[in-house]
Parts: sequence; structure tokens; C-alpha cells
Amino acid sequence: MKLHIKFHPLLFQASLAAGGVALMPFNYLQFAIDHGKGLIKLADIPWSTMTGAQYALYTPLIAIMLAFTVLHFALTGYFLWGLAKWLGQPASYSAFINVPHKNQNAGIFAIVASLAMTANVFWAPLGFFVPQVSSNLQALMAPSLVYFGILFAALLFLEVKAVRTWFAKDVDRTQFNFIWLLDVFAVALVSLAGSGIVATSNNTTIQGIAAAATMVTLSFGLLWLLYKLVYLISTHVKAAKLPDNPLLPAFFLVIPIACLFGLSAYRVVNYLQPHLTVNLPTSSTLVVVSYGLTIVWGLATVYLIRDYFITYFRRSDFAPPQWGLV
Repeated sequence: MKLHIKFHPLLFQASLAAGGVALMPFNYLQFAIDHGKGLIKLADIPWSTMTGAQYALYTPLIAIMLAFTVLHFALTGYFLWGLAKWLGQPASYSAFINVPHKNQNAGIFAIVASLAMTANVFWAPLGFFVPQVSSNLQALMAPSLVYFGILFAALLFLEVKAVRTWFAKDVDRTQFNFIWLLDVFAVALVSLAGSGIVATSNNTTIQGIAAAATMVTLSFGLLWLLYKLVYLISTHVKAAKLPDNPLLPAFFLVIPIACLFGLSAYRVVNYLQPHLTVNLPTSSTLVVVSYGLTIVWGLATVYLIRDYFITYFRRSDFAPPQWGLV
């Protein structure tokens, strides 16, 4: 049976989620197993000295990482093929980006977010399994910087296009919901890709360019996130009601955004501190604060939309905001 899915920008949330799942076991193994400097590789796993409990833990993690790494690249390739055909019909793109009703056109940013995730999956989980990637990581930093620059430019272009529609005179922004944060999510993932180059590259020029661009995305992203949160929270409070059930999982988008900004800031501060005469907040403090805020937001969200989980979630049809749960 031939698989055919009508293209929509939000399809990229699937490849984005697959990449996120692939990174989870990698990050655990990176910190759980002593492997020296750099990113952990399959060859660093101490199979001969592991206990039975370690085998039972690490083997499924590695299998999950492999499965979701393959899935991420397979979905990315499939969706890019659909995107190319979609962009080949200019009317389809224009009809999507120019319709801000209930901030629906924010879905365009799922494409940039997923492609930014691809950089991290390439460096880490793919490098874990493919020695040619892990052993040539420094040689890949210049192409990675070019890729980051393309994402940066695409993000800026789409942001300008979308902002013009969101703040047009006839737009009812009281109907906006937390899906409006998808562009901030894309900014956070592009920041993560840039900070990954800063943390990995040994070339000072590449580091400097990536750090400067990442500080721009971080500064803009944090201010934009603050503005949107204040606006959305005040709008929902004034309305005295929550959005429709299918939209409620979008509340969880704040969690990965805060974590990504915290990790990106951690990397940039580590790079900047030796070059400055003033002391910045410690990098570990930035991570602790960002993750602490996500825990508070997550618990508050679960409490706020508890009826969604109790009475609606199990019998609901799929809705794109449910990727926020992943």
C-alpha cells in the first residue's frame, strides 16, 4: 500500500519529536558513562565490564536511540520532499502564511524547528553510531555553521512575514493561543544548534561567529517569549476560560522552550566567561533556573488542564497540539 499524506507544515512536528526522543538516551549516556572528552560513541560503551543491570538499562536505550535516529532522518526526508512540492505551488504557501486567524500560520515554524533539531541529531546520535561522523566532527563545523546560517536566515524571513500578518489591523489577537509560541520554539532550537557549534568547534573564528549569532537569537527569543506569555496569559484570564480542548496541550510548549534556552545560554556563557572581565551568572545556575521554571510551569499546566486528561484525552482524535505532550 502506497503511503500518501497531504503535506502540511505541522507534519514536521513528527520528525522533530523523533529527533527529541533520539537525543534523550544519548544525553543520558553522555553523562552516565565515563568516556573522556567529547561526545560519547558506541565504541565507548564498556560492554566487557558492565553489570547485568547496566546491560538491562543501556541496551534498550541504545536501541531506542537507533530507532528514533533512523525515524527522524526518514521522516525529515519524506517531509522535505512534500515541502518541495508544496513550495512549487506558490498559492499554497501564500494561502498558509497570510492567514493569521487564531495564529494558524505559526505552524510554518515547525519546519525550521525540525531542521534545527536535525543538526543536533546529526552531531550526537548519528555520530554515536557512525564513526565517520564522530571522528570528523571538527571538519564538519564549517558546513554546520553554513547550515546554521541558512536556518537563521529562514527564521528571520518567516518571522518578518508572520509578524506582518499577526499585527495587521483586522486581526483578532484575543483568539490567539499557545500555538503562537511555535516561532519561539523554532528560535530556541536554532539557538541550540548555534550553541552546539560554539561548544564543539575548536576554530575560534567559527566559535565567534556562532556565538554572536546565538546571542542574537537568545536575546530576541527570550524577549519575544516574555511578551507572548504575558499577552496570552492576560488574554485567557480576561476571557475567563481556557481554549478548546484540542488546543490545550499547546500549553506544554513553554517547557521545551525554557529548557532549550537554558542549555543554549549555558554553552554561550561557558564560551564568553574567559573573555570577559566581569563575572556572568554561572552556567550551571542558568540551567537550574530554566529547568526549575519548567517544572513549575509543567505542574501548573497539569493542574490547570486536568479535566482534559480525565474526560477528553483518551477518547479524543489526534490534534497537532498534542505533540506538545511529547
